[in-house]
Amino acid sequence: MKDYLKYLLILPPALLCGVAVILSHQKKTPATDEIRAVTESDRSAWLMLQGWNGELISFRPVTVPAEVTETYQIYAGLQERQRLPLMQYAGKHGVLYTYQLENSDLYAELLTADGILIGAQCYRSGEGKTLTMHGNPVTEIPESYLR
Repeated sequence: MKDYLKYLLILPPALLCGVAVILSHQKKTPATDEIRAVTESDRSAWLMLQGWNGELISFRPVTVPAEVTETYQIYAGLQERQRLPLMQYAGKHGVLYTYQLENSDLYAELLTADGILIGAQCYRSGEGKTLTMHGNPVTEIPESYLR
């Protein structure tokens, strides 16, 4: 009877320790990817990984909106699907880089902050549609938002 009681007292803590060890060794996947975007070569390399070559045509400082509007929610959803951390930078300053993509009528916009890529989209000027970086249409976005 004493042996049964001893095992009853030892077994639960031993099981908890085992579960803790197993959980601590599981690979944790980040919610988003941090993609270095400090230099022009960083940004060009990322574009090439997406299958695009482009020429930088402009860049400008921007502030990531802190207030979530319907249009911004659509754009933020696109970034989330691309595993880019836009929402973590709400209200912060960044830089928006615009590229003319080679052999196409597409433009790419790369949004960076703190040296990492936080947003990206492709679009055709004047169409009011935004595209994933692989050229798949996402949704209608007003022209005023794109430019």
